[in-house]
Amino acid sequence: MSSNESGVDEPVTNQSALAKLLCGNVVPDGGDIDEVLSHLSASIDNVVQELVTLESLTDNQISLFAPFLGRSILELGCTALIARLDPFRVLLLREYQNQPNYQIDKPNKSSIRWQGDVLADKVTDIWADKSLQNPTRALLGDYYKTLIWSANFDKLLDVIKDVNEDEWIVNLRKKDFERFYNETLNDLSSLYSELSKGIHHELVIPLSSAFDRKTTKRMIEKNIRNIATLGLFVSVVSHTLNKLEIPEAIAAYKQIQEMGVF
Repeated sequence: MSSNESGVDEPVTNQSALAKLLCGNVVPDGGDIDEVLSHLSASIDNVVQELVTLESLTDNQISLFAPFLGRSILELGCTALIARLDPFRVLLLREYQNQPNYQIDKPNKSSIRWQGDVLADKVTDIWADKSLQNPTRALLGDYYKTLIWSANFDKLLDVIKDVNEDEWIVNLRKKDFERFYNETLNDLSSLYSELSKGIHHELVIPLSSAFDRKTTKRMIEKNIRNIATLGLFVSVVSHTLNKLEIPEAIAAYKQIQEMGVF
């Protein structure tokens, strides 16, 4: 536990830039949601430590390990963003997993799922009474698109309008909302599918054929850029938990680009 002389908990100071951007400044013993975010932050840090060693691995090792690390960043990052935007979802899951009859050896319908919690089927009319009876709360679903991403996109562009010498931000400023949203949705969807093929050994051709060094580098970089951009984005959403100050979020975003993967 980190605390000052008055006994007040202090944020962890050794977070990686990616963990900080995705989880905010975490306080390990601050409360239930802080414990969740602290765990997710530590897990992201562990993956980041492995990612920065990829360059030293052989081509075969990269083909074997990189897909797992890449998908881990996707899953951990999206879970962290869900926790900060919709804490009820992860608090419910946390309490369920703490129950004495929770079975780790069986599928659990309450678990965070890519299809359902991150992606969702298209809702034709989001304001129809039938749609509102059980609205999707997926991170990139239609309700989040309207109520969070679209509603705050201009605010995001405003806070980064004067940021120079940052390639990712320069490219981000060139996009309107629909382009940003559609590219993010398509990128994360395709990356999850691509990386999963390297984890589940679906391929009957050598892994190195699909996950050579150049291809894997492209996937990892695109993966980190997309999830980090969502992390930067939530810094302008008013109800985000553990929200970073804008200069701190922008600094972390820039530091991630200098992380040195490959």
